[in-house]
Amino acid sequence: MEERVEGRNAVEALLEAGRPVSTLYVLEGARHGDPLDLLRSLAVSRGVEVRPVPRRVLDSMSERGAHQGVIAAVAPFVYASLDDVLGSSPEGPALLIALDHVTDPGNLGAVVRTADVVGARGVIVPKDRSAAMTASAMKAAAGAAEYVPVCREPNLVRALERCKQHGFWVVGGSEAAETVAWEAPIEGRIVLALGAEGSGLSRLTERECDLLVRLPVRGRVGSLNVSAAAAVLAYEWLRRTALDQ
Repeated sequence: MEERVEGRNAVEALLEAGRPVSTLYVLEGARHGDPLDLLRSLAVSRGVEVRPVPRRVLDSMSERGAHQGVIAAVAPFVYASLDDVLGSSPEGPALLIALDHVTDPGNLGAVVRTADVVGARGVIVPKDRSAAMTASAMKAAAGAAEYVPVCREPNLVRALERCKQHGFWVVGGSEAAETVAWEAPIEGRIVLALGAEGSGLSRLTERECDLLVRLPVRGRVGSLNVSAAAAVLAYEWLRRTALDQ
């Protein structure tokens, strides 16, 4: 069963990465040399069938109506094996990001994009009650999903336990935490565990954390969007890792 990937950056990344694409649907009338025409040329060079279609067809195919004039029909997204990710993480600083029942695909995609930018080893999500790598997630990832392993685990707590066996320390984000992130040891081999907005980390996931941290808030809104919080904490890890090297 095929899936769809939409958005110029996401489609370009999957074509560059060599992910099997059966058909590329491009907005008809693309002028020579514009971004859509360049994508069309790239697809042709990869042996992909290209179909120019009117905007109404793309709108009907799009998950959220933000296709940017291009949609690719692709083979289903392949989730990575956590054991493979852990096995390919040698000793030394490494970052994983675990999302606890984050159901918005846009947030998942944004976290995958952050993971790629900071050089994280991968993203871990539970199999149930969690967003999957849908067209919306792929678009929000802006191509990063072709390079960052996304592991879909049946039990997040057990996944965190396996990470610990490979020398990772689990740091959970919580509004109720006593420790401010800037004062916490967020460096080395870290799994950042973040929950959904409102509900936060589940009780069992929170119990598996070695440390809980919070981001300081001065305004009236109580917290950041989960993808924004992930970016802040991931960059704090990157800052400290860069200082250590």
